[in-house]
Amino acid sequence: MTYYIKDAEYRRMDEHQGRPCAVIQVYPGAVGDPELFVYVARAADGKGYEIIRMIRSDADLEIDWYDNHLHQAFSEVAEEQFGDQGWPEPEVQRKEFLENLLAKEQIVAQLEQLPR
Repeated sequence: MTYYIKDAEYRRMDEHQGRPCAVIQVYPGAVGDPELFVYVARAADGKGYEIIRMIRSDADLEIDWYDNHLHQAFSEVAEEQFGDQGWPEPEVQRKEFLENLLAKEQIVAQLEQLPR
């Protein structure tokens, strides 16, 4: 089951486990899919970029404006759980997701500012 990107916006520069990265908020194109906060860093081999962390946002303004212990608004998505069903293969889905994200010029412009 492919995750369709309706829109994506650069949010900020950050660091995850010692790696500089850009945080990108991704809005889904399909009803029922969650918003995602995707942490993108320069690839370890220095060629291109890679996703190093993804946070699923199920935040709801009606119930998440206060500390709500009954609802987890944000949860980490393990790489093996993203694109874990359907066709094409999950690895291909993850690769296509990153390619679609990098097709947005304003996102790539921000990623180019990451330290080498």
